[in-house]
Amino acid sequence: MKKLMFTLAAFAVAFTSANAQKQLGGEHNIEVSFNPFGANPINASVIKYRNFLDDDAALRVTLGLNNTSNSYLVVPENSLQEAGATGTLTHPDLFLTNDHSRLDLGIGYEKHFKGTDNLSPYLAVGAGVSMNSLNLSRERFSALNLDGSTVNSGFWEDEPDPANWGVWSYSNEIKSTTINVDLLFGADYYFNDAIYVGFEAGLRFAQTSGITSTITASDNNAFNIYFDGGSGDENSSLLVQNTVTGGTGFQWNSATEVNYVINGQPWLGDGVSSVNPNGGPADQAAYIAADALWSDWVEQSPATQDALIDSPRDAFFSGSNFLGTYSTGMLRIGYLFE
Repeated sequence: MKKLMFTLAAFAVAFTSANAQKQLGGEHNIEVSFNPFGANPINASVIKYRNFLDDDAALRVTLGLNNTSNSYLVVPENSLQEAGATGTLTHPDLFLTNDHSRLDLGIGYEKHFKGTDNLSPYLAVGAGVSMNSLNLSRERFSALNLDGSTVNSGFWEDEPDPANWGVWSYSNEIKSTTINVDLLFGADYYFNDAIYVGFEAGLRFAQTSGITSTITASDNNAFNIYFDGGSGDENSSLLVQNTVTGGTGFQWNSATEVNYVINGQPWLGDGVSSVNPNGGPADQAAYIAADALWSDWVEQSPATQDALIDSPRDAFFSGSNFLGTYSTGMLRIGYLFE
């Protein structure tokens, strides 16, 4: 900490000039976030460009791009065993992953006030749009096929024979769009004619909409068997379907494509709201699968309390509105040029 403070002090002494001149009009500048106490002091995930129309007015454009990816071991290798299975069910480590990407675009106008030779306070209005994508994926080890001996009987069951088991995965890709309007107060302090640091905070109204969850699987059979939800009989099976083959014969089919789109709020892993009351059996099973992924994420991922992980999850609540104080929580450092 002392070393960091010394570095900052030396930086200020080196660049501060009593005759430092802030913007006069006609300049451009590029700035990034500055967190001197963070692991990475310079954060270029959000870049702001300003064009000073005059010494007291500027147009601003912001561009933000953030991608995070996390993977967690949830089932160690060879730790699963099905009751009644013959032989040893061998499998590799199984992982839970989440990948989040966010694109932010914003425009705005700044009105600067007199301040001092080095300090330029301002008010700003702005609007922006954010596009979020969060993909939750889970590997599982279970039956990949139906029990061949029960295909033509009155029920089906998953097959404990190790020859019919394998690793597969399923995922839930959630997308949303957020529109925001900001009223901000900020200030820039110039160390010299080109380099400055600044901050800004204010009020933000944001609305999240256009939320969709898309459930897919690497193996249709395995997903449909695992999430069928029925007791194995003809009337209660959801995804493993009974197809009449003529006469009194029928064939159980678990190969239906897994590509379910859920419009609206994704489930939160509460173990309660697993069934879509307005959907059919396949829709209900898709909701159960989505709920299981959210539950796995909340219970298994050690990073759910980290702000980088919690914030994208919170952003996907259907129709969520926000009105309140807003701040990036970081300083900004920029470079002014003609």
